[in-house]
Amino acid sequence: MADIIELISSRRSIRRFTDDPVPDAVIDKVIEAARWAPSGENEQPWRLIVVRNPETKAKIAEIAKLGTGGRVTAEFSLSDYWQKKYAGVKDPEKKARLFRTLYTGQVSEFAGNAPVVIVVVGELKDMFDTPYDLSTAIMSMLLEAHSLGLGACWVHGPSVYPSLVKRMKELLKVPTGMGQYKLIATVSLGWPAESPKAREKKNFEDIVYWEEFGRKERPK
Repeated sequence: MADIIELISSRRSIRRFTDDPVPDAVIDKVIEAARWAPSGENEQPWRLIVVRNPETKAKIAEIAKLGTGGRVTAEFSLSDYWQKKYAGVKDPEKKARLFRTLYTGQVSEFAGNAPVVIVVVGELKDMFDTPYDLSTAIMSMLLEAHSLGLGACWVHGPSVYPSLVKRMKELLKVPTGMGQYKLIATVSLGWPAESPKAREKKNFEDIVYWEEFGRKERPK
């Protein structure tokens, strides 16, 4: 069986797309990958809404922008996380531009320019594992998209605040009753118009402990 690590390590989050349409057969393959994802008790709670309508995508992008902008603004107020994250950016104009795209939420509004947006919703009835199950389905879609030459990016901005979740559900006619469906994220799809460089990953030794938390030595 082929080793999938090369596919995983070469995948990038793509936020800029060409205008070329994505054929139905290609979208179907991406969805098929989600269909085969693992889930607790094999409940398969995922429900995927494929959106191509430009007006609907623009509204999704606006909701995502509001969600991300609100969350990042709160983070700016409550901690110095983002200041530390971009401490290495020396150009003040570039740093200001980076911060502006974050706290305005612009960083998450690219869904409006993607040829396809897949909205990931999960059935909640008798399913405690739904958020985790949907995450495995999303990762499966991202990897399949990459294997097909597509660009994709997963954004949970629309699911940050209850008011925005309600707005998104109403937009897509998802039932809004308590305990019915949970909106998790959107996945934007299209042919990539950018080739982002690989971002730095933590070293193997920095994320693995052996037998107990904090133990760095591998047992002999």
